[in-house]
Amino acid sequence: MTQAEILTLIDEELFTDNIKTEVREQKITWTDHSGTENYVSPHQTAVNSNGIIAWWQCNEVGKEEVRIRLKEKKVLTWKPPVNTLEQPIFRDGILYFYENHLIIKYKDNHYQRLFIFNIKTLKEEEILINALTIQVKIIENELFLGGFYQDEEFIKITMHPDHFEKENIDEAYLHQRNITFD
Repeated sequence: MTQAEILTLIDEELFTDNIKTEVREQKITWTDHSGTENYVSPHQTAVNSNGIIAWWQCNEVGKEEVRIRLKEKKVLTWKPPVNTLEQPIFRDGILYFYENHLIIKYKDNHYQRLFIFNIKTLKEEEILINALTIQVKIIENELFLGGFYQDEEFIKITMHPDHFEKENIDEAYLHQRNITFD
């Protein structure tokens, strides 16, 4: 599915919610009932192999959220938790599906945070890593995370349909598998 097709489906979903949108500069924009501008950009979207769509919905006053449209045309809303008085920011963020798992990375003030949300079980789990910046590499059902702070920390997450397994790995393991963070 192309980015334009994904934006069209999101625009149709917002229209169903009686939201009058405008597509400009390859993004969907609208003003909500309080007069606040909201938008969705193509790089803030994800779609899985079953046609389930997710998007990070930006809001100029920081009330950001992730919306997930299931096949049954139900829409779930996930509000990114924050540890500070700041609002979540998608800058350098990631939305990525692997089957039923939606990987969500965003910035919370000074730190990046990463969650895995299972759209079937509706369970979320934050993956904690000691780093200001989380580097991510996804290879099929494996998610590799690298954190560079005082000491390097690496985590491998293997995603299965109903759960995932997390293990600490080292740099030698990454070299052995020829895995680099882009």
